[in-house]
Amino acid sequence: MIRALAKVMVGAALLAGLAGCSNPREEFGKTYYLDGAGNWGFGVADVPAGLRAAGYQGDVEVFVWTSSFSPAVDQVNLVGNKLRAAILSGKIGDYRTRHPGKPVNLVALSAGTGIAVWAVEGLAEGVTVDNVVLLGSSLSYNYDMRKALRHVKGRVYVFYSPHDEVLTTGARVLGTVDRTFEDSAGLVGLRPVGGDSSKIVNIGWSPRYSQYGWTGSHTDATSQAFVQAVIAPKITGAAGAPPVAASFAARREAQLAGRSDPGAGEANRPGDSSWQAPGGSVTSRISAIRRP
Repeated sequence: MIRALAKVMVGAALLAGLAGCSNPREEFGKTYYLDGAGNWGFGVADVPAGLRAAGYQGDVEVFVWTSSFSPAVDQVNLVGNKLRAAILSGKIGDYRTRHPGKPVNLVALSAGTGIAVWAVEGLAEGVTVDNVVLLGSSLSYNYDMRKALRHVKGRVYVFYSPHDEVLTTGARVLGTVDRTFEDSAGLVGLRPVGGDSSKIVNIGWSPRYSQYGWTGSHTDATSQAFVQAVIAPKITGAAGAPPVAASFAARREAQLAGRSDPGAGEANRPGDSSWQAPGGSVTSRISAIRRP
């Protein structure tokens, strides 16, 4: 039923796209950005702006997946979330057909990381994406990534912070976006069960990231400076331009919090011994989905 509905909605989206002009930036690649639950707009401007400032030439599309303006409703709406993931799978497949060989990346925040992973899982045989970036992920830390990784050519970068106030409170009450009550990957990193996890790179928060606006909180890893300095090079393969300075308020917040996470900020894969399991303005195109 979900697949049938997804095909209808994808078809409508593609017809709408054909009615307009093609985006010339798509010739250089594609990056999809997924906001968190509630569609509150975190990163919708900053992520495209940070990528552009780093020299990214491809198209950045904000994919709206939410069914409400309530984070709680979107977090627990598994059926609706899987439907929207299937729609994104179709969009990625269509882009691959029109632009074979061009790089495709996904960047997602919070509950949006679940939709991103499921979209990658749902790709047709032989269809791949290049990299996936998960920020403040509310997906379970031990989610089985084997199916998704078959469709990833590069890496899955997981930015996590033990200081994430949303994942330490609300997510533990509501459960993860994949409907468990395990710790979220955005708190402790992603350590999937079974399979080869060499493609997964966990990157913990470090005080040095505060200068770029990521203070270890839930949404500020989407800041333009952090995207430009840290995220963009991982999906473009090249160092970006010197980043804009993060706001004084963000830096001061980190100082006042006195956060210290020795050893964090260094990339590590789930199999590494260092991994500890838990006990300018840029306008981006937004792919709107009719809310049920």
